Amino acid sequence: MNGDALFAFNRSGAGDLLSGARGELDNLAGRISKFDRLSSVVVVGHTDYIGSDDYNQALSQRRAQTVANYLSSRGVPASVISAQGAGESQPVVQCSEKLGRKELIACLQPNRRVEIQVTGSGVLN
Repeated sequence: MNGDALFAFNRSGAGDLLSGARGELDNLAGRISKFDRLSSVVVVGHTDYIGSDDYNQALSQRRAQTVANYLSSRGVPASVISAQGAGESQPVVQCSEKLGRKELIACLQPNRRVEIQVTGSGVLN
């Protein structure tokens, strides 16, 4: 099972999750609670390429940790959750450098995400 959450530009806190992300994470946590066996929940944070590599690596780690903490607060056992940052290394969209800053930030939104991979077994409805 996979899930993802999107973040506002240059943000990483729970209040910075974009509209609908909390609902999606709540839904995911509810589905995870139905697993008969839960092996792992891997949370990987991502950024766009705006900013330095070091800054983006740290930002992606904070995003992953925010989502991991959120899932834990919704009953997912912290012992199976791992959070890691991928920085800007795995973009899902590319945008023209000719865009103005505001348009570029909007275009790159899909790259500012957290991906969640859940491994386990059980019946999901």
